Amino acid sequence: MGATNPDRSEGRSAASRGFIRNDAVPDSHQPVGARRERAGPQLVSDNSGHAQQLSRIVELEIIPRLLLMHSHAAATSRRSGVKITSDHVSTLAELAVDEDPASVPRFVQALTQAGATPNQVLLELLAPCAALMGSWWCNDVFDFADVTIGICRLQQALHEHVYLARPPLRGGASRILVAAPPESQHTFGAAIAAECFAHAGWDAQYAAGMSWEALGEMLRGEPYDVMAISLTCDAQVASVNSVIVKLRQLSCNPAMGILVGGPLALSSDDLHLRCGADGMVLSIGAAVEWAQRWVTDLGQGSDAAGTG
Repeated sequence: MGATNPDRSEGRSAASRGFIRNDAVPDSHQPVGARRERAGPQLVSDNSGHAQQLSRIVELEIIPRLLLMHSHAAATSRRSGVKITSDHVSTLAELAVDEDPASVPRFVQALTQAGATPNQVLLELLAPCAALMGSWWCNDVFDFADVTIGICRLQQALHEHVYLARPPLRGGASRILVAAPPESQHTFGAAIAAECFAHAGWDAQYAAGMSWEALGEMLRGEPYDVMAISLTCDAQVASVNSVIVKLRQLSCNPAMGILVGGPLALSSDDLHLRCGADGMVLSIGAAVEWAQRWVTDLGQGSDAAGTG
């Protein structure tokens, strides 16, 4: 999986040198290494037709124009948001492995300055960007080092532009603990889910890399309304099934709902039944809806399984 595609270095260097046509229409599902010319993100109108370096487009054209366009209507822009396209996602994926580590936060900051909401950054930019990098890895466009560096930079953007922008907690907010099996290597989606809950008004805690025993101690010491577990592979199901039984016994809230999701849910219609959980969801938005229904129904929603 980590083998190097012979076209990969050539495609990447071409993109970094800026052989980009403004009239090119990129396919976000096509690896960047498989195409030598692609359009930059169409945040603003630019019909100049001149090829420019990707980093210079972002730094010298996109960001200043965004700030200028929205400087007189910032409040309105933040309410209405901006349109984030597949072009933005693929460009961010390339920037994530750029030589300049500041290119990712600059790009995300430009979008937030333009009015992108935290939910947009989470669900329309960062989450699909991570998925796209995974797809490029599978197609030998990105190697393991690329993906590792890229995800770390997306994590930084998540912290700077979403986590630090969490709204103040209201009194009596519902509580959720978002976790993944300790052996999981891909937990960025779980981190995004925690931030989505936080921005929906939940007291959300993301337990990254913690053992099941440590998670059990957390549930014993503090009451959580819902626990969400992100699963990535079928081999995790058997152990999670037995773990969920123990977590229910340890939880100081006997009405706590347990929700499962993640990449594995897309290929397993009965994942919650196999794991002994109360519900299953296919998307982060559905997870928030399911959890809210669980709390509203005071723990009587054990048959509800989200399919969003």
